[in-house]
Amino acid sequence: MPFLTSHTDVEARYLAAALPDNARVLEAGCGRRSRLSGHRDRIERLVGVDLDAEAGQENAAVDEFVVADLSKPLPFADASFDLVYANFVVEHLASPETTFREWQRVLRPGGGLVVLTSNSANPYLAAARMLPDRARVFAKRVGPRVATRDVFPAHYRANTPKALLGLLAAAGFERVEVAYVATLHRYAGERAGLGRLLRGAERALPAARRSTIVGRFRRAG
Repeated sequence: MPFLTSHTDVEARYLAAALPDNARVLEAGCGRRSRLSGHRDRIERLVGVDLDAEAGQENAAVDEFVVADLSKPLPFADASFDLVYANFVVEHLASPETTFREWQRVLRPGGGLVVLTSNSANPYLAAARMLPDRARVFAKRVGPRVATRDVFPAHYRANTPKALLGLLAAAGFERVEVAYVATLHRYAGERAGLGRLLRGAERALPAARRSTIVGRFRRAG
């Protein structure tokens, strides 16, 4: 298995395979910006949902923004979308079983799901979870450069490969392909030596314990 270090490259490949022409797409937890803006030639309508109303209203990439709690029923009819996309959202879900069933419901039969999320099976991420919130916010600010206002509490209730794949299967999704990507080097920021050290640390791990899970799934039926 290749040693993957760019979750955005894997994501782009999965989206290219999952998006039909003239797609209707739901971005779950859309936040302030969307990487789907690079795929608008295949997307007819992009609907974003987020509990953070201020963030969603700033998102210029979506055609429609709806304030919604992903742990509750979504305000969309059955089979409304061709694809659901969730970029580092799963770790924040309080009730992933409920959320995954809703994603399955709003997808047409055979519709796609593309998910990126942190992997709690990674020992370095597991250790980082024991740090105080202030340290976690600082690490995200100096590494991936996430603004403090966009760091939210995480529950990690579907964030091992076993948990994620099991809960999605129970909700009616079929696995198409899954990649495990080494991304801890992003937290090194501009410190190249630290970045090399983090890449090396992840290279030594079994693939399924690398820090980011990127998956493509299909609604069964």
